[in-house]
Amino acid sequence: MEHAGGSYNISLVILSVTMAVIASYASLDMTSRARKSVIRRNRSFWLSASAVTMGLGIWSMHFIGMLALRLPFSTTYHLLLTFVSLLIAVCSSFLAIFLVSRNRVSSYRFIFAGMFMGGGISSMHFLGMAAIESAYTIHYKLFPFIVSILISIVVSYCALYLTFRLQKKDWLLHSDPGKMPGAVLLGIAVSGMHYVGMKSTHFVEAPHQAPVPQASLSDNLMLLDVTLEPSSLSLWVGVTIFILIAILIAGAFIDRRLALESAQLSSLQFDALCNGNPDLVCTLDLDGKIIQMNRATELITGYAQEELLFRPGRSLLPPGRLEESDVRFEKVKQGFPQTFEMELSHKNGHLVSLSVTTIPVMHARQVAAVMVIGKDITLQKQNEEIMRKSDKLSMAGQLAAGVAHEIRNPLTSIKGFLHLVRKGLGREDIYEVIDSEIDQIDNIITEFLLLANHQPVQYKRINLTELIGHVLNLLHAQANMNNIAIETRFAPNIPYILCDENKIKQVFVNMIKNAIESMADRGTVKLELTRKGDKEVLIRIMDEGSGISDELRSRLGEPYYSTREKGTGIGLMVSFKIINEHKGTIQYKQEEGTGTTVEVTLPIN
Repeated sequence: MEHAGGSYNISLVILSVTMAVIASYASLDMTSRARKSVIRRNRSFWLSASAVTMGLGIWSMHFIGMLALRLPFSTTYHLLLTFVSLLIAVCSSFLAIFLVSRNRVSSYRFIFAGMFMGGGISSMHFLGMAAIESAYTIHYKLFPFIVSILISIVVSYCALYLTFRLQKKDWLLHSDPGKMPGAVLLGIAVSGMHYVGMKSTHFVEAPHQAPVPQASLSDNLMLLDVTLEPSSLSLWVGVTIFILIAILIAGAFIDRRLALESAQLSSLQFDALCNGNPDLVCTLDLDGKIIQMNRATELITGYAQEELLFRPGRSLLPPGRLEESDVRFEKVKQGFPQTFEMELSHKNGHLVSLSVTTIPVMHARQVAAVMVIGKDITLQKQNEEIMRKSDKLSMAGQLAAGVAHEIRNPLTSIKGFLHLVRKGLGREDIYEVIDSEIDQIDNIITEFLLLANHQPVQYKRINLTELIGHVLNLLHAQANMNNIAIETRFAPNIPYILCDENKIKQVFVNMIKNAIESMADRGTVKLELTRKGDKEVLIRIMDEGSGISDELRSRLGEPYYSTREKGTGIGLMVSFKIINEHKGTIQYKQEEGTGTTVEVTLPIN
């Protein structure tokens, strides 16, 4: 193609553009290393290497482009200006790279970085053009001259902004394609500026045929007048290309070395985490076969590694847990981690209880394997079972002590009165006392049977207002005998509740009876029935007794603990049990000496 009186060698033009892109890629790669480096010395090294690489790329691209231009006259290049143009390219590249080397870069930094990079490219180009010595002088057309500078600045800004702002951070650290678009744009900025700038160039023959030599400053500064022939320039460009190739090879070698060190470190960390872990850690493939395990797996299962490798994991489970295991394994294969308790069969035949976590191992956004971590909780389960048995024995002991204590007194009375009857000293009132004591024994046995009753409750919809009214009718006589007044306040439109009618009656008989018996001589029991929100009803029972302290309140519901002299505590214990079965709550409020308020909440549905 014709240009400024000459023509271009297409091969060298392609080579010049390729060099610009390669140098840009290498520079951006090194800049990304500087961004992630936490050691200041390493950071400075990568920034400097990036600037030198970019500067050499700009410089070599320019002079390869000049070598591609075949002019009808001979030229040489001023050595000092050629060298200064290289320094300008390196320094401007360093300033631009330094501005974008931070992990967080403002928009203003990108603007200044684009100006430094584009300005450096333009300055290097026109200073390189000024280094040309020939029988012709160089003139520039204004419009393409300005366009070439704008191309270098704007495209450089876009390349840096695309690479270090728009791309995801992980692309820069782990993905070569993440830097390629920016490298292509930066290569276009360099080569585009050069060839548009050459479009603005116009060679005009000087008044004298021979080149006008520049005056030297002194006889001792003859180096300033040294010029380079195109053949010598070709040699230096070749050396520059060799340096760039060496930098790329060194970068690849460092990449490989860092990757190996990272892999070794990851392997050591995994080995420490896996084999140093006292819990079972193994990896299953998608068919459920064991492909990797730690030493603790051998200890927990009793099998050697050779016996477990490539064995289906489900073969270690008892038959009753296979279906559950298959369901959970399918879920974790879909990418959902699972946490659950499981039992496996030890080689010796006994069961081992495990707290298991299964984690999907992802590769290319797909589940490639399943990691299983199991903590041996066999001893913990055994201790819990011992505690449960201990609690049962303790409860049995308390019940036995209560039976012995509560039934002994009535039996002693009956025995004494029967002895009198046997001697012929019986009177009518003696039979009434014996009958009363028998009733007391019957009540105690009834309460024990209620406590031990685990039959399913019979739920039906009940009008709570009517139910409490029936309870008050039963206790009205006892309240009158003790000079106790009962005041009620029932809210209208109380909804029906789903409950076992007889058991709920038993609860309120116990609660209201306790309130009546808490007052020695006259008083008032207040009963309120209201709604509590949209899902519960609240029954509040208030007395004017001596109240219950915080210390005693915490023991309410324990068997054979009662605040009344003749109380057994079983009635309240049964009440707590019944309300808990109905998904309700019982709360005791007020301070000692100011009466007691009992709040019972029951769900509407």
